[in-house]
Amino acid sequence: MTVVLQVEDIAHHFEGLHVLKGVSFSVAERSVTGLIGPNGAGKSTLFNIISGFLRPTRGRVLYLGKTITNLSVQRRSCAGLVRTFQTPQVFSELTVRENLIAGCYKRGRTGFIKSLLSLPEVRTEFAEATRLADQTCREFGLDAVRDQVAGRLPTGQQRLVELARAAIGKPKLLCLDEPSSGLGPEEVSHLMNILRQLNNSGITILLVSHDMELMALSAMIHVLCFGEIIATGGMFEVRAEPRVREAYLGI
Repeated sequence: MTVVLQVEDIAHHFEGLHVLKGVSFSVAERSVTGLIGPNGAGKSTLFNIISGFLRPTRGRVLYLGKTITNLSVQRRSCAGLVRTFQTPQVFSELTVRENLIAGCYKRGRTGFIKSLLSLPEVRTEFAEATRLADQTCREFGLDAVRDQVAGRLPTGQQRLVELARAAIGKPKLLCLDEPSSGLGPEEVSHLMNILRQLNNSGITILLVSHDMELMALSAMIHVLCFGEIIATGGMFEVRAEPRVREAYLGI
């Protein structure tokens, strides 16, 4: 089994408050791995450490066997570790198609100087990015709004735009932070189908969500509570764990 992500003994303190207390887990290649826990469990802090927005007080993060604990967000993204956010982050003044074209930049090979000179290979690359953006719009159900300004779309469609932009660069690891938040039942069903397709295409997914229907996509689930992993296993295993029922499900 190839391990895409390895989190080792991650601890983080905010002004004396121990948010994470030695968290360790791994994410297998081509898997969907879930991370759940009550509000205040430390999920967002852990996600920010994995994606490079925070440095841990202790521990390390390995990606494809290499330590990336001190790598920048940009370098992680260019290496194929990409994330989305609880609040959709789109280029609000750009169209949906332009948002997706922007997501293709990591695939590009022409570089900044050639882009300024508008050389033939740059125009060829832009044409390919446009074609790929239009194809992705169709796959994500965004074809009807591809020429609309992304910032004016409803939250559900903005979430799809952000996800499509993250996925278009073919990341190795896609980290999704509450992707179904604010979505209706039909939108959640559509999102689940898209995530299945992305995973079937070879993309590994790390999923943070309170939505247990969405979490059913995960073969392995880690439960975080007060900065510690209190249970690991499949859906039925973690739901049966007494500490999970008490801390997360309120039973």
